[in-house]
Amino acid sequence: MFREKSGPSGPLFLFVLVAVLLVQPAMVAAHGDDKPKHGGIMGRGDDAVTVEFVYEKGVVTVYVEDHDSATPIPSEKLNDAWLNVQGPGRPAQQVKLVPVGANKLIAEGLAPRVGDRLSARFILPDGMETLSIVTFRSVASRR
Repeated sequence: MFREKSGPSGPLFLFVLVAVLLVQPAMVAAHGDDKPKHGGIMGRGDDAVTVEFVYEKGVVTVYVEDHDSATPIPSEKLNDAWLNVQGPGRPAQQVKLVPVGANKLIAEGLAPRVGDRLSARFILPDGMETLSIVTFRSVASRR
């Protein structure tokens, strides 16, 4: 006699598959909705913080906020912060990010090129270390 093949082909499987496909775009959007507040590029990385990178006239400015509450993290409360710039064909640069008030830190004397990877590493007030990365897109991102 003819037997029905077992496996994931029943109505329950199709329901679960459709539900997952419908929910997936919402899950992706939840982490990608951060909009720049200072005309820069939003970093990607740890969900603990939201980081915006702004470059103008040899200075990289980094703004840091708590990701969940969108509350600025005071730069002077960070235990430490560094910025790395890496690009093809030249050595990586690492500089200390200097707090300059509010949730703003700066690194001077850098010349990132389009396509370079900028990464900022922070030690938060609670001792947790976090990282945020961007691919540099333009020479002057500030409005």
